[in-house]
Amino acid sequence: MRMNWRAIILLCAVIWSLPALCMSAEEKHPAETTQVTSEGEAPASVGDARDKAIADALRNAVMKVIGVYIDSTTIGRGYEVVCDDILMKSGGFATLDEVISTSTKGDLFKVAIKATVSNRPLAERLKALGLTRQWSVGIVTSNAAVETAICRQLVSAGFRVIDDTQRKRLHQNAAAAQAVKGDAESLMALGREFNVDIIVAGQAKADYVDNDDYGGITLYRSRARMDAKAYYTDTGEILSVIDSSADAIDQTKDLSAESCLAKVGDRAGNLLANDLMIAPAAMSAYMTVRIAGFKGIMAANKLEEATRDLPGVIQVKRQRYSGGVLEMNVCVKSDYRNELPALIEKCSTGKKLGIAIDSCSKTCVQGRAYKSLDL
Repeated sequence: MRMNWRAIILLCAVIWSLPALCMSAEEKHPAETTQVTSEGEAPASVGDARDKAIADALRNAVMKVIGVYIDSTTIGRGYEVVCDDILMKSGGFATLDEVISTSTKGDLFKVAIKATVSNRPLAERLKALGLTRQWSVGIVTSNAAVETAICRQLVSAGFRVIDDTQRKRLHQNAAAAQAVKGDAESLMALGREFNVDIIVAGQAKADYVDNDDYGGITLYRSRARMDAKAYYTDTGEILSVIDSSADAIDQTKDLSAESCLAKVGDRAGNLLANDLMIAPAAMSAYMTVRIAGFKGIMAANKLEEATRDLPGVIQVKRQRYSGGVLEMNVCVKSDYRNELPALIEKCSTGKKLGIAIDSCSKTCVQGRAYKSLDL
């Protein structure tokens, strides 16, 4: 008995597509959970002081992770909402892993814990409250069908994607070719020109695989593959890496190629939407800090130590110290970039050294120490 050709196509498409949607082991995506240590306290006089202190520590653990998704200014504006809607329900976002220590100091029972915070439900709730960063995305790939599929998935997830006119201009931009290679300066240039936070850049293509005859009907199978990365435009850092493939069959080679490219685009768009949902908002930036006027290396060491403890500073690496000039490479959260010069001046060591910042830009801070430090 001859089977209906539509049924044959549908059956074969399902069978062949299942094993083909695969991902590379090298893929990079934001973490689904964050492990943190935190402290909590409660009045020692109450009978359930330990439980209340742990609950307080869990709220503090959640607050630490909230700071990854929304900056300090946004937390300030929405503090009451965060407290009422999230912190009071911290048990839904954080689980206790271990009680590290307990102690009683005066009237307070204190506890230190390790906890695991579930990033996705927390980020989804913050987004629903309108507190998370509103990511905007530009896409540069080698296939229009893939781009359309990615755009559709991102827009459905609530992210802003540049329109078709801007996409054409993006492709024609001289910096786009270098952005595909991950060039930081080109990514920053595209971010400024097109007002996008994320650039998705990569290659996608479909190749004919084979064909077979089913009851007199020839069906063609093609396989599409996509290699792409999503970059933060302000730092050039990689947010997500996608390496996926998909098979599809249809009545012609062209139709099977279009079908598998659409599948790859849909999958890539879905993965990117998931990654953007839990992408850290407090992105890092690298700045050169150059301070002259030191009377000796010990004073320079003190300022370097103090810089490590400044709010928003992630990492400090000394580049050189020579002739009374200290040069450091400072990795700082982006929302603290503009504050870094004032923080250096106003910190305790900065005041003792009489540091005055002479000039600053997005990438470089220069100043001078006008006092000796009594060591």
